[in-house]
Amino acid sequence: MKIGILGGSFSPVHNGHIFLAGYIRENCRLDKVIMIPNGIHPFAEKQNMPDAVHRLRMLELAVEGIEGIEVSDIEVRSPGVSYTYITLCRLRETFGKDCTLYFIIGTDELLELERWYEAGRLLKEFSFIVGIRPGYSMETVGEKINELKNRFGADIRIINLPAPDVSSTEIREAVGKNGDLTGLIPERVNEYIKANGLYK
Repeated sequence: MKIGILGGSFSPVHNGHIFLAGYIRENCRLDKVIMIPNGIHPFAEKQNMPDAVHRLRMLELAVEGIEGIEVSDIEVRSPGVSYTYITLCRLRETFGKDCTLYFIIGTDELLELERWYEAGRLLKEFSFIVGIRPGYSMETVGEKINELKNRFGADIRIINLPAPDVSSTEIREAVGKNGDLTGLIPERVNEYIKANGLYK
């Protein structure tokens, strides 16, 4: 089995996130993609976002009924800081060593991977899918991937992604101004935000 792991704050989850998960699942031929809202991020300062329980619930509402996309609360339930290496080790215990876990990251994260907790073991033990957005230098990306492969034997795949047309920041700002979110987030997520007074 091949499983993609897509982490993030998802504050809030929007249609771009759902499209991304489905696009990578289909084009990388994964059995499924698991979306994981983070708990406490090791590099983040104090974040202006709803409690993790709200972010988790919005994700669950967003993917309900979508084949091949699931949500995990593994980091929300974890006390303290969430580290990718620890999360992936726990998922490996759940799915077994015969399952290949692909952690999905962007170009910025690729260039910073060596700063991550247990980076060497992370790169040696797990696989990665790097989504490349328009505007990034493929030469720089290629050089970094070759470096990580030579140093750690890293298994890294590349997928070209379409340019994003929405961001969580824009949505939070729109909510604060009572803007129209039609087509930007799933309707059930929109209703949840309103019902719980989030991002005001």
